[in-house]
Amino acid sequence: MADPDRELTLIAQITDSHVGASPDDAASAKALAAAVDAVRALDPAPAAVLFTGDLVKDGTPEEYALVRELIAPLAMPVHPIPGNHDIRDAFREAFSGHTGIEAAGERLDYAVDCGPARVVCLDTAVTGQAAGRLGPGRVEWIRAELEAAEDRPVIVAMHHAPVGVGLHEFDHIGLAAEDRDALRSLFERGPRPELIVAGHLHRAVTAQVGGVPVFVCPSVHLQVKLDFGPLDKLRMTDEPPGFGVILHGADPRLVAHVQPI
Repeated sequence: MADPDRELTLIAQITDSHVGASPDDAASAKALAAAVDAVRALDPAPAAVLFTGDLVKDGTPEEYALVRELIAPLAMPVHPIPGNHDIRDAFREAFSGHTGIEAAGERLDYAVDCGPARVVCLDTAVTGQAAGRLGPGRVEWIRAELEAAEDRPVIVAMHHAPVGVGLHEFDHIGLAAEDRDALRSLFERGPRPELIVAGHLHRAVTAQVGGVPVFVCPSVHLQVKLDFGPLDKLRMTDEPPGFGVILHGADPRLVAHVQPI
């Protein structure tokens, strides 16, 4: 049973804002601003915010400048991760002041402390494609980061969830099957994180891979209709946007909540 007097640490997760810079895209900016206000209202304030991809619509410098303006009211660190709508060079330039991104190689992988947790951030984006990949050597890098964390709770954060979810269109543009298998094999042998968080699906989804819980955060802007048919295009729904709140200090050590906006 959790100790009711134990100190709680929050980490917020926002994802898939798809911010556009044209007047026709004003709703996306308004949605991200509402998400920022909701995160700021949390008590206690989060130690950090994970922004798990598809920050913008087209990847232009103007869009990233608008995102930076919209998240500026957040007093805590924001750790962004590229998604398939992001353009890596513009993304890197927009967040050049972020220590992890400054030190990253071609792929924008980095690890960062968020309160008592260690977060391993994975760049699964592939230029010109909606689907995601890890690529050569990435599993070994993940293994090294997990081993270095020792007994600290570790969250692996990425845009593309490492699971199939039964949504026909998304299962064709998710993380590649061979990468899902590689992660499953790694986690089954150990070491393993305590939680994987992702975006991309525009729905709240839970699953597991290699014994590790997977939490897919809803979009702060648009949600996808729950339809298991063989669709050739995604259909949106008027379900409310939301964001994730990851709690450290409960029992188990990490618990993920969905907060509608």
